[in-house]
Amino acid sequence: MATAPAPADGYKTEVYKKHDDRESHESGVLQQYDTKEKLEFYAEVMGDGTDNIHFGKWDNIDLDEPGAYGKASDQMTDYMFKLVWEMVGSKTPLSYVDLGSGTGAAARRICKDNEGVAASCLNLCPEQNATNAKLVTEMGLDGRVSVSTGTYEKCPYEDNSFDVAFSQDAFVHAFSKLTTYQEALRVVKPGGAFAWCDLMCGTGPGVSQEELATFAQTNMVNDWLSPEQNVSVMKEAGWSDVTFVNLTQDIKTSFALMLKKVEKILESTPPEELKVDVKLLTTYRDNLARRVGQVDRGVFQWGVIHARKPVNVAATSEPPVSVPSSAKHLSINSFVHGTDVSTLPDDTHALLITVADKLPADVISKLPSTLKLIVTMSSGTDHVDVKAAEARGIEVRRNGVDTITEHVADYGVAFTILGLRDAMNQVGVPFPSSGWNLSWNTKGTDLNTATVGIVGLGAIATSMITKIKAVAPKCTVLYNARRRRTEDVEKRLGIQHEPSIVELAKKCDILVLLCPLTPETEHLISADVIKAMRPSSGILNLARGKVIDTDALTDALNAGEIKYAILDTTFPEPLPEGHALWSCPRCHILPHYATNTEQVRAALVHDLLPLLEEAFGAGGSAKDAALEAELRRDVAVAHRATAALGWDMLVWNHVSARFGGGCLITPGNMLWGQVRASDLVISSNNITADIIHAAVYAARPDIGAIIHLHTPYATAVSCLEMGFVPYTQDGAYFHGRVATYEWDGVSDDANEQPLLEAAVKSVPGCNTLLMHNHGFCCFGPTVAAAWVLAYYFERCCEVQMKLLQSGAKVKTPKLDVMTKAAETSYLPDFAPGVCEWKAIVEEYGASVL
Repeated sequence: MATAPAPADGYKTEVYKKHDDRESHESGVLQQYDTKEKLEFYAEVMGDGTDNIHFGKWDNIDLDEPGAYGKASDQMTDYMFKLVWEMVGSKTPLSYVDLGSGTGAAARRICKDNEGVAASCLNLCPEQNATNAKLVTEMGLDGRVSVSTGTYEKCPYEDNSFDVAFSQDAFVHAFSKLTTYQEALRVVKPGGAFAWCDLMCGTGPGVSQEELATFAQTNMVNDWLSPEQNVSVMKEAGWSDVTFVNLTQDIKTSFALMLKKVEKILESTPPEELKVDVKLLTTYRDNLARRVGQVDRGVFQWGVIHARKPVNVAATSEPPVSVPSSAKHLSINSFVHGTDVSTLPDDTHALLITVADKLPADVISKLPSTLKLIVTMSSGTDHVDVKAAEARGIEVRRNGVDTITEHVADYGVAFTILGLRDAMNQVGVPFPSSGWNLSWNTKGTDLNTATVGIVGLGAIATSMITKIKAVAPKCTVLYNARRRRTEDVEKRLGIQHEPSIVELAKKCDILVLLCPLTPETEHLISADVIKAMRPSSGILNLARGKVIDTDALTDALNAGEIKYAILDTTFPEPLPEGHALWSCPRCHILPHYATNTEQVRAALVHDLLPLLEEAFGAGGSAKDAALEAELRRDVAVAHRATAALGWDMLVWNHVSARFGGGCLITPGNMLWGQVRASDLVISSNNITADIIHAAVYAARPDIGAIIHLHTPYATAVSCLEMGFVPYTQDGAYFHGRVATYEWDGVSDDANEQPLLEAAVKSVPGCNTLLMHNHGFCCFGPTVAAAWVLAYYFERCCEVQMKLLQSGAKVKTPKLDVMTKAAETSYLPDFAPGVCEWKAIVEEYGASVL
């Protein structure tokens, strides 16, 4: 007796071949499933109270209870979807494709039970699809479940269309398993997941080749593989983390229960009353009896195979440590491609570059269409044409901003001290013949008595100033930036603003450049600025080479007009051989070394993981990650801006932004002045926050952000019988838009949620909820709108309280005047946050990243 084929590492095509071409094979599948007779048969034998006629998962199900088979089928659908959904981080919204969807029972169940999930059903059988489409409409799922007729071996979808691919008991009929798995890979997004279940070829010791062939040829099985062979072929198709979950005992239970049901039908129903042909039922009964024994002998195996679509990450140079092959919800395939990025493979999804790699528009235009993310291991992005990348749908991200910030700041402090001490100019210079008489070396300046001039005041500059003040509290730090910081910020950092870059150059002992390279900062350090410097002063450039007029710097060094220049970056970079700067006296050039330590480089590779996870880990895209990053920044900025005004209340109160199926919200255990973008959570540590915000979002699907505060004047107004009265122009934002709520304790009772919802709904277009004797909430489509409304609401409440305190007769605006002002306030150019938010982000944005 010939035995079944052993599991193979390689792929063996067309193991069992009934038809010579796919079209003939698919025609046979249609005959097996899509005739009126077969549809009635499956509904009768497998329907069992549900239209889900798949094989079931039998955990904790009583085999004798009514509808047991249907319950097991539903349980299998739920098990598979939960498995694959968790693989992509339980992301919502989520799009998935059901390959070989049959009558669509699985897709409809999943979408009905999971808000935010949308399914595309692809199925070969027109009659089944018509049934599916009809039921979709009856269940009100139009727009969330689509139905297409076609084969999963040639999917009618664009590349990278879905977060998840799913198939329940359909792949046994694949003409080519390799083609099927390749098509699934093509339509799933990088970082997405795939799960399918079906009968597979068994490898039991007593199984004959003839027995396997008979089953294959009578059941339209063209390419029948064992679980091990399926795993191998899926890896060949490009899937990663491929895993088989053996559920063969469940298929035995399904066969046994189906057999019992068919026997009961034949025994208890007269032939003339049968809805299904008696010959078909008899044949099916005999086959099922055989199947139960075949499972025991290892003819079949059944279970789930799940896998991830890897994110292919190309690097232009070898990282100091290996990029891990997986993250929490991600499989990563990394490789070193080299600096010629115009020849990247077509399936590259992310590109890791350094500051030495230049990506102008012409190079960007040659990148593969699959590339969605460029990650640069630098604090700036001026070496990349960001606009050209964005025009092609490629997000450009900086890697390890926090890591780079602290280490560049350390480096900057070190070279500031070395520059002031004149140490760099003494390297390699022989001491006087008198020997080690250091008392004669009085060329240096102590940091504590020096005046340090900082150009630019981003995260690195802020960190560097903090470190300088820690070791030299008497050091005078002047700064010049595109926008002056608030008095509170200047006081906290111990810095003074100098609006003129020329005056800054005159006053400082060392000029430290930390500004980004923009059209406005190119050659910011011009000949005039350099000429304003004292002969005893020097320049430390940690920004970009183009910030300095190189020719002017060269002339000044040669003429002795400044004492030294320490350049961590130059233009061009690297400097070509023979460039004038190489021979300049007292010019010290470092090859962009600010982050050149083993620890930093390793940390940068480690920091790559959360970036990739954000971009692809939930089956999303770099665009999704960018939107999340912007939301996180805005919510964190709202915290910082509120704290700066003194309106926060220790760790209490909360700001949120709608995100996915929930919201990003205040962590509930941090002072607001400390909150960063990365600190925000999906569920707050404060139950009150979750209840209030959930209520507003449920009441108003158009709301994107909420801020809840207990500011002094608004809280005072919340205690007045008269409530809020808009007396001023600023109050026009709130004319007819303030709802009230009778506070009922500490708002930690879930029963309050529907009451809060009702309060918000009670006022059409409501943007503020005044909670009596408590505080208030403002909300809008964006964080910008919500926060700016909260700002003006507190200001209006302040006016109201001061008017009441004055005891004077108050003039209330006429109704028609306030109505007109309210309409004007919401014109597109004047709506809350449109004019103000950019400036607020510029003030606080760098501190929250």
